[in-house]
Amino acid sequence: MDQGQLAAARQGLIDDGYCLIDDAMAHADIERLRRWSDDWLARTEHPKQWKYQGSDVKISGVRAHRAKRFHHFPTDSTVDFLIEQPAALLEALGFGEFRSIGHFQIISKPSGGPPLYWHQDWMRWDDPMSLSPWPQVVFLNWYLTETHVANGCLRVIPGSHRHRMDLHGHLVPPHESGGYEVEETNEWMFHDHPDAVDVPVRPGQLMIGDARLLHGTHANTTGERRTVLLGWFNRSSIEVPDGWDDKVPREILERDPASKFPANRVPGEYLR
Repeated sequence: MDQGQLAAARQGLIDDGYCLIDDAMAHADIERLRRWSDDWLARTEHPKQWKYQGSDVKISGVRAHRAKRFHHFPTDSTVDFLIEQPAALLEALGFGEFRSIGHFQIISKPSGGPPLYWHQDWMRWDDPMSLSPWPQVVFLNWYLTETHVANGCLRVIPGSHRHRMDLHGHLVPPHESGGYEVEETNEWMFHDHPDAVDVPVRPGQLMIGDARLLHGTHANTTGERRTVLLGWFNRSSIEVPDGWDDKVPREILERDPASKFPANRVPGEYLR
């Protein structure tokens, strides 16, 4: 990818909350990862709470496990590859300071699987850093098959990572915070929002999303499952990123670096 494409992808992540990177992984690696994930899915029990995600198999890298992070997850050296493989790409995008939290998730929507409800994954809404115009936490999605509306591709609402909209006031916090119990008839959680954009992805492309971005998926109406490998990467620093030459919210500049904030998934005053 040339510098112009990298610059456009970086700006897309900042402005829209997501971007796609072409040819980010070799097809031979995608094939290997498909076999690897199929093996894990075949030997993992799928509880009812995974209904909307399809699966949520969390696996730690061996090196992360040795560092005593996520010691309660199973380990596999393939996760070390997933953690380390995008390092050069993140550096080229200007996000070289982002580091993996130490594990990846195998999320696979089976044939007939329902849509995944609208949600965002930022957990620090009481922190003024929620206002950051740059990403603080991102998710990396490696899709192992071509995705489209019929098999449950991702859908997003561009700009929702930094701007409040009608959905924010009606959504149940995701996953273990309430989403597991949501009914499929919930009109807001599964709303066909006019600002929604489908994000079909080809194997080998990398999708990067801001944790604050509202996203969900379509249902899988095909006869094949659709699998994605999802990893979380974040900045440990709360300082303005090197080279940032745009505006910085006053609340961030005045933020006490020693402040501690409880986890909170519900947007408050710092989403405007």
